[in-house]
Amino acid sequence: MFRPIVTQERLDFRLAATRDTITARAGLALFQEAALVLGVRKSIEENLPPPGSGNGFKPQEYVLPLVMMLCGGGRTMEDIREIELDKGLKQLCGFARLPGADAIGQWLRKPKHLEGLKRVNEFQARQVIVRSDKNDFTMDVDATMIETKKQCANMTYLGCRAFQSLLSFIAELDLCVACEYRQGSVPAGAGVKKQLLAVHRLLKSCGKRLAYLRSDSAGYTADVINTCNELGVTFTITADQDSAVSEIIEGLDQSGGWIRLFRPDGKPTDRWYKTAGHCMGKTDKAFTLIVQRWPNPKPDLFHPQPYCYHVIATNDERKPHKVIWFHNGRGDAENYNKELKSGFGMDYAPCRSLRADAVYFEIGVLSYNLTIAVKRLLLGGDWVRRTIASLRWRLIQLAGKVVRHGRKLILRVQESHFELFSTVRRQLALLAAPG
Repeated sequence: MFRPIVTQERLDFRLAATRDTITARAGLALFQEAALVLGVRKSIEENLPPPGSGNGFKPQEYVLPLVMMLCGGGRTMEDIREIELDKGLKQLCGFARLPGADAIGQWLRKPKHLEGLKRVNEFQARQVIVRSDKNDFTMDVDATMIETKKQCANMTYLGCRAFQSLLSFIAELDLCVACEYRQGSVPAGAGVKKQLLAVHRLLKSCGKRLAYLRSDSAGYTADVINTCNELGVTFTITADQDSAVSEIIEGLDQSGGWIRLFRPDGKPTDRWYKTAGHCMGKTDKAFTLIVQRWPNPKPDLFHPQPYCYHVIATNDERKPHKVIWFHNGRGDAENYNKELKSGFGMDYAPCRSLRADAVYFEIGVLSYNLTIAVKRLLLGGDWVRRTIASLRWRLIQLAGKVVRHGRKLILRVQESHFELFSTVRRQLALLAAPG
């Protein structure tokens, strides 16, 4: 008969309320300090309209607590109450007062806030970009759906109501540099050219260069390809298998000469590839199609072909197998979307207004980018690849004791965490003044 080695016993402890000790989410206070040092608070003041009266909440009194809430794990606007209850965190962050969920909802609906927050997000992204030692960057663009039951959302081709966000990221920094929040019924490719131009201007203003664009089939348009050629951007875009591309594939199948695709470590895959020249009706220059094929694992009535195909349109002059593995790296864009939606709660649309939800999403992007700044500029090392969930477990939710002594506010943390907090604050002191 099986007998457990360890038996679970009932824990016996006493619980008592006290007003003498003020505790705080100590790690979250570092995020607020980073926002101050990087100039985010100042940017909010400059780019968002002030309140209509002297007693009204200032824009930073709405935005920064929401950013702290989302970084700390809040999922809905009602979770702002947790910061109100955390008196130690309020003292560390300098939150003298906090708006309620209803007041936040009304503020999100006001005009001019969306464009102002876009400028704040651009400013925040610039603080990370200018401090990078890299000069050439890769832009990954992808659209993601946010399902909702709100009546203001349109029906999508998936048969559900949803909003859609078109997002562009700098792959080398994991940074979100462009966002367009819109109805889920909007074609995914709409707005790609606009974001391409915006990211190019942003990097150029930082003294950097947009070298590569990676996109799924949403970017397979003549406008995007022509713009890349005009800007000198190397593109790799998943091509639609329309009638023209299908004819090219059929011709390649008949001619033979397929080349085996090997992994970067030298191991063979089940894929083979060939290249062909192609030109769309409105493109100014011809480009290369890299066609991959592999055996169809389950041929059926609707897909009787012996092979499956994947096509990449590119003007990249590197070897085809290197272009394939480079293009496959755009899969990280899915991870960025997942981090934004699941990690920062952006899969939630709080308002019954598209514009208000767009403002809320921009605050989520600001929270995401602030986290990127903390990881890359303050923590470094293995912290860079950690998700927000890991950061909450290892840093943000660490408890500290807040005391006042000698007219100073002192945060006491456990000895095992003291060196981590000290390192972050030393790095904050070394950061140059925001540009």
